[in-house]
Amino acid sequence: MKVIQLPQRLKLTLSLDEALSQRRTKRDCKNEPLADDVLATLLWSCAGITDKEGRRTVPSARDFRALSAYVLRSDGAWRFNAESNTLEQTTEKDVRESSTTHQPEYVTRAPVSIIFVADHKKGEALPATTLAVDAGTMGQSCYLAATSLGLAGCIRASIDHDKLRAAMNLPSHLEPLLAFTAGYPQ
Repeated sequence: MKVIQLPQRLKLTLSLDEALSQRRTKRDCKNEPLADDVLATLLWSCAGITDKEGRRTVPSARDFRALSAYVLRSDGAWRFNAESNTLEQTTEKDVRESSTTHQPEYVTRAPVSIIFVADHKKGEALPATTLAVDAGTMGQSCYLAATSLGLAGCIRASIDHDKLRAAMNLPSHLEPLLAFTAGYPQ
């Protein structure tokens, strides 16, 4: 398994008021890889650790931490390990197109899709809607960070869960729920 050590995240300097006011869905992005520090910042915003007890930047129902962030890029699918600030490869294949039932041109042009994946073993005591709410908070955090970083971004629910799970080489208890696709604006 390949592992990529990510650099430290960037500081987000846009105020919350400005980020909320400027947040927009933007699908018009360049086919240019995101810098690793930009990607690290997006991942920290949706699944980062904020203290020694392992609390995250986003809420987690009953603190089960049943959702993880995965990254789809042209060089494969990667699980974000927040503890070590690394990406762990699950496949070398470019599976971005498998992450959508609509807009394949957009998701293959955009350099990154962050996939919010539920672990049904960790979250078996939680209703499915609760996991979806957790995924939504992760997506909103990506939106606000992307706005602060000057990125184009779009949250997407148009996922064939089984097709994407297979493409990412995930076991059956892991389910891709939601995606956030991002890149530098045109």
